[in-house]
Amino acid sequence: MATRRIVWSLFLAGACAYAMAQNAPARFQLEIGGKQIGKADYQFTPAKNGFRAKAHYFFTVDAKSIIGERDADLGPDYELRSDTLHVSVNGENQTVSVAADPHASRLTFEGTAAGKPVSSTFDLHPGTVVFNNFDPSGVQGLIYMETARPQPDHQYWALLAQGKGVQVPMELTPRELGEGTLNGTSIHLKHWHLKISGTEGEIRADTDNNLMEFDVPIQALAYRRAGFLLKEADDAVPSQSVPGADAVEERSISFTSDGLKIPAVLALPKNLKAPVPVVVLVQGSGPHDADETIGPNKPFRDLAWGLAADGIATLRYEKRTHFAPETFRPHPDLDHEVTFDAVAALAFASAQRETDPGRVFLLGHSLGGTMAPVIAADRVQQVPGSVRGIIFLAGGALGIEETLQRQLLAQAKRQGADQGQLDAIQKQWQGIFQTINDPTTPADEMVGTPPLRLPETYWRSWIRQEPSAELAKLHLAALVLRGTKDIQVSEGDFQALARANTAPGGENQQIEGLNHLMMPVAGDSTGQEYFQPAHVSPEVIRLIADWIGTFH
Repeated sequence: MATRRIVWSLFLAGACAYAMAQNAPARFQLEIGGKQIGKADYQFTPAKNGFRAKAHYFFTVDAKSIIGERDADLGPDYELRSDTLHVSVNGENQTVSVAADPHASRLTFEGTAAGKPVSSTFDLHPGTVVFNNFDPSGVQGLIYMETARPQPDHQYWALLAQGKGVQVPMELTPRELGEGTLNGTSIHLKHWHLKISGTEGEIRADTDNNLMEFDVPIQALAYRRAGFLLKEADDAVPSQSVPGADAVEERSISFTSDGLKIPAVLALPKNLKAPVPVVVLVQGSGPHDADETIGPNKPFRDLAWGLAADGIATLRYEKRTHFAPETFRPHPDLDHEVTFDAVAALAFASAQRETDPGRVFLLGHSLGGTMAPVIAADRVQQVPGSVRGIIFLAGGALGIEETLQRQLLAQAKRQGADQGQLDAIQKQWQGIFQTINDPTTPADEMVGTPPLRLPETYWRSWIRQEPSAELAKLHLAALVLRGTKDIQVSEGDFQALARANTAPGGENQQIEGLNHLMMPVAGDSTGQEYFQPAHVSPEVIRLIADWIGTFH
């Protein structure tokens, strides 16, 4: 799914903590997909009978430039007295305020929903900290509470301040210790695993409980203290991606698309003696680089090097949402995110002297697979016969409404949600899709809940996609591949594409034990393993190479 994010707020109910103060602001970098999108700082200082927490952050993501400021009044054990968040979104100001009344065990939220003022009341659990996406000060407050006096079984509650607010359970689990460096000096680390509202994250702090890093792998989101490096992550990055990496020659190039210069890598077999087949690689959702980097893993580099060893060239490129996100803001839709650049990449790949224009293939992973039939149709309309076949790598085929609700509910089940909580999630998203499907919803309105709070224009471009129907109309041979442990693309997606894959030469296969990245995983996939070093399965590369080899 897409990984777009905007400001959101969580109000976490937990235990008390011992008094701490910081002598200087803590400064952080905000990252998505390994690329810095902004900065944040915070400071906890002594105040009258308690503490003052102040935070500032700014970032640019998707079609939004956001500036936030937090000012909280906290008691001596970090219990919430009042908290205010001021946010400017492209110059439009918003305010959320929270007040705690311990005598009435009540938490009051005031803000706006759909441009109208709202006020809601929730149960006040002992100890509360405000936790805003892209503001690491909330994570720091949670560390203080957990370290001093954890809740029984490390169970907490969260109030998501979206619309009128939603309360969900939260779990914080201590993990193994680690090591890192801060400005070149070695430090020992504490480590916790966070589960909240269908999302999982990793928290690391030094032994003085100063937050160093917060990662949300499924969103490719990270807060990282300036000057901090995690040793385990650095040491774990593999030096080679797949066997046969010495059989590839790579050339950094660029091509033009929609008036933009797209950075790309052309990977060629060494010592090639004739024009060779070429595969254009199209990434999944999110602001990916050319390697489709996720943590220490580089699935597209694995594919490029592995296919080169079998005499097949590849073209992989950066998504515009990665290297030039500001160009996406005026046109937040799937054509500008995916289609236009992929069509231009196909044209560029076919024009290289080392490649065979009669054997140009399109490979789409995840969202890239969802969009592959549209991409191929647009290119074939430009030049008939210019695409020889399509490779679906964990490609989504079912409607986004069905897919998204299935993914969210499955993730919540894995994290222990009961039936009431599952029903609440389903009801929430049914309401969201009513808004999305309402033709009177303004095109520029932000709809959904983080991390999937997107412009209505983007949602409309997404719900229009019908990959199976488009594939059936194309009459192009396809290779449809899916791992049996894929938790993002279902067997239903695979079967829908397989039924539509009726052109001569089409093949369909599910591969045992592979996750959404087409990498082997021990046990069940959770998405967390995406951030453990691994490689695309050699079986996947062999299947692709053998299939391409049938085209002469």
